[in-house]
Amino acid sequence: MRILRAIIITLLLLPPAQALAYDVLVLQSLREKGYDEAVKGVRRECRASMRTVVLSDYAEADLTRIIREEHPKLVIAVGDRAVEAAETVRGTPVLYMMALNPKPRQNVTGVGMLLDPTRYLNVFNNLGSKRVGVVYDPARSGAYLKRAQTAARRSGIDLVVREVRAPKETPAMLESLRGKVDAVWMLPDLTAVSPASTEAYFLFSQGEGVPVVTFADVYLSMGGAVALGIDRFDIGRQIGEMAQSVLDGTPVEEISPQSPRRVLTKSNDGVLRRLKAMIGTGGP
Repeated sequence: MRILRAIIITLLLLPPAQALAYDVLVLQSLREKGYDEAVKGVRRECRASMRTVVLSDYAEADLTRIIREEHPKLVIAVGDRAVEAAETVRGTPVLYMMALNPKPRQNVTGVGMLLDPTRYLNVFNNLGSKRVGVVYDPARSGAYLKRAQTAARRSGIDLVVREVRAPKETPAMLESLRGKVDAVWMLPDLTAVSPASTEAYFLFSQGEGVPVVTFADVYLSMGGAVALGIDRFDIGRQIGEMAQSVLDGTPVEEISPQSPRRVLTKSNDGVLRRLKAMIGTGGP
């Protein structure tokens, strides 16, 4: 009993930094099933001790103070809000995941949410689509589209691109693609794809008799033909492997940003059959 009492007293007297000693600070934007699944993947691959801070649980989280007082060896930012908050971190390596447009900077790397463009291009080749319409916002998806255009040239696919800078411009840009494309690529671009413009993609698909290939299976029920989704648990495993490598001594600068390595492909067979029938009869 005396020994137990002594241990408790010792723990109570420890400074906060010692009492909360851990290796990895997991900074999570909010409590969300997909984020939770990704964090499970991290814990699967990384053996380090971790503390999770969910930003939505706090009116304001003083990340600078947490880093200064608790001295984590690594920060893992989960989601766009967490990535934005982690921009204040200096001197501690940061890994990101489940974020659409992380800003490149020193001491930061991770796994984005955008699949390697060749994954989509393989789908278009399988569909026999050689002229693919893409609506995008250069400020959000410009770098990704450049990669896609380079890969498309190697694949013999012509990307017919339209730029938008506000969500309301998307329907008109889709209209300008009439008669010019045999498929549409829906990017995870918050300007090009918004609640106000989503329907326009599928009205275009029906009117032109061309498939829409998208990034989330929720759009299949709206008329999408093929969806390439991400495996959140596996993205977490990728980050877990990176984290373990950093903790084992690899400088974060030597770890290149990665795309999700596992793709979940789903299709709407009813839409594909209808489009095939329309092509067979010579049009919509």
